[in-house]
Amino acid sequence: MKLRNFHKSQKGVASLYAVIFATILFGVITLSFVRIILSEARQSDDDELSQSAYDSALAGVEDAKRAVNKYYDCLNGGNDKAYCDTNFNPFDASCEDFTSTTSKLKRTLGYQNVEGEIKIQESNTLSNGDDTATDQAYTCITMSRVVEDYRSTLTNDTRVRVVPLGVESNELSKVKTVEFKWFSENNGTDVTNDSYRLYKNKGLKNINDTSKVPVIALTLLHTGPNFQISEFNNSTSPNYSTMILLPSDSDEATNNPISWSEIQKAGNSDYNNAPFLVRCSQGEFACTAKLDLANNLQNGGNAMLVISMPYGETVSDFAISMYDASGDVIKFEGTQISVDSTGRANQLYRRIETRLDPADGYFPYPQFAIELDGDSDSKLWKNFWVTYNCWTQGGPCTSNNGVLPE
Repeated sequence: MKLRNFHKSQKGVASLYAVIFATILFGVITLSFVRIILSEARQSDDDELSQSAYDSALAGVEDAKRAVNKYYDCLNGGNDKAYCDTNFNPFDASCEDFTSTTSKLKRTLGYQNVEGEIKIQESNTLSNGDDTATDQAYTCITMSRVVEDYRSTLTNDTRVRVVPLGVESNELSKVKTVEFKWFSENNGTDVTNDSYRLYKNKGLKNINDTSKVPVIALTLLHTGPNFQISEFNNSTSPNYSTMILLPSDSDEATNNPISWSEIQKAGNSDYNNAPFLVRCSQGEFACTAKLDLANNLQNGGNAMLVISMPYGETVSDFAISMYDASGDVIKFEGTQISVDSTGRANQLYRRIETRLDPADGYFPYPQFAIELDGDSDSKLWKNFWVTYNCWTQGGPCTSNNGVLPE
């Protein structure tokens, strides 16, 4: 009788199970890696397409700049406005107008025979080797000289912005309130966080302290239709006022509008130049200051805001809005141009909006306060005057027993 070795048979079956299990495990791991690689490659291609669509939209913005320059070159060249409007005015056209071969904007840019979208690039090699996957174009550009608010940014390189309060004819006298907001979410508006702390003790910020919401110097310049430069020296009815806006969470800070009488005092040499404390909190913008102009701006005159960041080296976005006595928005006209551009790469679309300024060459937009022509005989004369009515970290100078601080 022959005996079988059942122990060895059981060991062989156990080995077979181990091999099958290891094969399945390695197969799952391999498939997982393949899936991750394909997913990353697809994500990489999507990112490239998204960037290509964004680049296409930017190309539309650059073409919009060319169209705007051509329009204002026509106006500044002494041509009749009706002629420039007929042939070059790129504003307020719809996307339907843009896709037409008779589009004024396309004619201005030299695309008068192109129907539909404007091609940017026919092909580009992606990571998957596809040479035809990034058919790039921008599909629509719309532009408007009328915007609901003015938006820009203060930086260490551009610390001053001059913003004309340009409105439609006979609308300037309707401006009741100007709302100024600064330090947006992109700058870091978590003002409850210590890294963006406010001025609890009302002290001016240190020049090296870039973490705080910045102090803003806001100057209102306004003139009547028969303005003379000597009126800037008229202290009884000043045409300019400079307000220092100090962000704070002090109980003294307020979001109430700065009254017209306070605005007038801010430009008067008898005023002690104390900053206006502005209460700040989290939101799209950290701080909001309101100016109550009491409908005192005159039609036929001009008005502008000079915004500057006198302390520290930080970045601050800002926005300006205007309202009438009923609280309705008064739109800016000719101060900034809104450009809405849609770009495409294959079947992926990106849409961006940007602002262009200065927009109107006919508005008296100052580029500098002092100019020297470089001649060897050029001289710069400066007059200085000193007053005890100043403001320091310790309060008004008069609180120092009439002695100016060192």
